[in-house]
Amino acid sequence: MRDSVSTSVSIKLFENKQDARLAHILKSKLVEIPLSMFANNGVENFNSDRLKDSAVKAYPLDDRPRGNVDISSVEYHQSQIKQQNDIDPIWLVYKNNKYLLLDGAHRIVASYIEGVEFIRAYVIYI
Repeated sequence: MRDSVSTSVSIKLFENKQDARLAHILKSKLVEIPLSMFANNGVENFNSDRLKDSAVKAYPLDDRPRGNVDISSVEYHQSQIKQQNDIDPIWLVYKNNKYLLLDGAHRIVASYIEGVEFIRAYVIYI
């Protein structure tokens, strides 16, 4: 939740972290989101070009915002999915009939690579 709170403040959804935390706690709901929503540009700030069949293709060398962490994070989540371990839900906000991703791009990519149809998400309704 910490990354999601920070992101929601940095993109000016909330004025401060306290307001963001309250919304995360009081206005969110855990749901299952079809992965196809990300492939079909259903989330405004998620780049559907990231949905490739490997972490290296999803995050090519010249397009890794977090360097090699992008690859290692996707591969970690892939291994968790393969071992049938739960991965943490992603965080989305739903505002003005649009979804915005707050946290979880690597989990989305890993789920796509592993052929998962739905991903758990906390959705904050504002």
